[in-house]
Amino acid sequence: MHEIHRAIKDKRFPNCSTLARELEVTAKTIQRDVTFMRDQLRLPLEYDELIHGYYYAGDVSDFPVFRLTAEELTALFLARVALDTVRGTRLGEEMAKVFGRIASLVEGDLAFRWSDLDEAFSRKAPRTDAKHAATFGRLAEAVLGRREVAFPYRKLGAARAESRRLQPYHLGEVDGGWYVIGHDLDRGALRTFALPRISVLRVMRAGFERPASFDGKKYLLRSFGIWTGSEDAPARLVRVELRDYAAGIAQERRWHPTQEVALLNAAGTRVEVRFEVGRMEEVVRWVLGWGCKAKVLEPADLRAAVRKEAQLISRNG
Repeated sequence: MHEIHRAIKDKRFPNCSTLARELEVTAKTIQRDVTFMRDQLRLPLEYDELIHGYYYAGDVSDFPVFRLTAEELTALFLARVALDTVRGTRLGEEMAKVFGRIASLVEGDLAFRWSDLDEAFSRKAPRTDAKHAATFGRLAEAVLGRREVAFPYRKLGAARAESRRLQPYHLGEVDGGWYVIGHDLDRGALRTFALPRISVLRVMRAGFERPASFDGKKYLLRSFGIWTGSEDAPARLVRVELRDYAAGIAQERRWHPTQEVALLNAAGTRVEVRFEVGRMEEVVRWVLGWGCKAKVLEPADLRAAVRKEAQLISRNG
């Protein structure tokens, strides 16, 4: 819309066809923007039938600034923080340019400085290593461009890295760490890879089509952390009782999208936390983190795994 406004202010008498070619969008998109500018922003837009182009029928000193709600301002700030993840990459540079344009449109109207927001808000998250940020940027481009990638990958506990070929479908952040999910061409199945354990990423010329049935967010719903389990295996219900301070925190936090918390007493010092996941390894670590304040109600194999791990911990002590 700013480009449309500039073309009209320069008295170039643009129309939908010329603007669509210049801005690399469809003529319908331009028509929607023009309609919005006229009807919502109240700009005096008119169309000259003889010249076949738009012009302003009245004085327009500048393009109207956008007004943000408190929720939109919060989203804008969080988006700015998220740019740290890809800083130093080509994707990050492009996103920073776009973000800069948006910020310049609203800053004067809202009467704030970004330094004020930095003093007022913060988000505690692990900083991304420059090398990993570069990997993220190239992977993000491969995901968006639907290009295959190849890389050496070292699994946890492995002595050496193995060569992997992947059709990357989705990038997801889980507990401060970034992961890529895609179709492993050598194993013929969906696999998840941690970015820090990827080295020497190569983006291949070969393209691919992401299955219409794949949904990255839904795929991650199967896990408590990042381990999702088999696609064929159904998610299983986990029920854990938390007591005292742990019960209070459970009523304030959300560890899983399917999570439900039920009070077990009127004081709220005993609660039952329920959620559904595909694998239990990360749930074991979560339960142990609460110490004596947690009790596994089901499933039985989770209860047994926690008991076994606690016995091993006591032996190490």
